[in-house]
Amino acid sequence: MSEQPPVTGREDIDAACRDVADLSDVPITEHVERLARAHEAVSGALANVPLVALPKPGGPAAVPMLPEPGRR
Repeated sequence: MSEQPPVTGREDIDAACRDVADLSDVPITEHVERLARAHEAVSGALANVPLVALPKPGGPAAVPMLPEPGRR
């Protein structure tokens, strides 16, 4: 795969993305485990992030930053 995984600025999220960025050379039996670990990492990071309203179509877009681990 030639695409690079996204970079979020959060090492835990970035590591989870790198781990599942290219599963083409990974045995199929390991796919579920890797995807589950990535889901757990991302879910854990988002657990304490407040929900924000999405911008209206055509309006200005803002990308909220995830808090650092251990901060709210």
